Amino acid sequence: MNTLALTPSLQCEKTGGEKNTFRKKLFLQGDTITYFVYFTVMVFLVMMTASCGYSSKSLIRSNVRSIYIPIFDNNTFRRGYEFDLTKAVRDQILMRTRLHLVDKDEADSILFGKIASFDENVLIVNSHDNIVESRTSVRIEIRWVDKRTGRVIVERKNIAKPAEFITLRNETLTSSKNEALVNVARSIVDTMEEDW
Repeated sequence: MNTLALTPSLQCEKTGGEKNTFRKKLFLQGDTITYFVYFTVMVFLVMMTASCGYSSKSLIRSNVRSIYIPIFDNNTFRRGYEFDLTKAVRDQILMRTRLHLVDKDEADSILFGKIASFDENVLIVNSHDNIVESRTSVRIEIRWVDKRTGRVIVERKNIAKPAEFITLRNETLTSSKNEALVNVARSIVDTMEEDW
């Protein structure tokens, strides 16, 4: 009935007083095992519920397996940016989706794109009017078409992403441009996954 039992009192050698020694009965009650099992099951269920909805699979529809990406159009006066953006989009599609990049004749779908604008805005100048910090911003338009049916899968305008650069960190317009193009390429893939 008692889990603790008192042993007979003993004389303490140093102080001469009495010393009480307790002896604990060791056993697991039936309720303890039941609580442990319930706790383990609850932790497992919470972990399973928390992980629902997440997947490493691509969110792009499964009936589109391949894509052709022609060089994007460029409506800005900055020549060559269309090649860098097209490469960035192709890289993001290869990294983040299960789509295969193929030639136009073999593709299920075609992704058309256009650089609508590329702006540089000065944020901070020093006392000598030298640029200390600046921001580049690129705005893109895309149209993703199912080549087999001619139906537009995704069409989006005004996909824009900025990138800042600080001259004191040896960052340049070129490094900022590359960062902005990669950022907008990620946004394009996000849009393709969201809107299908």
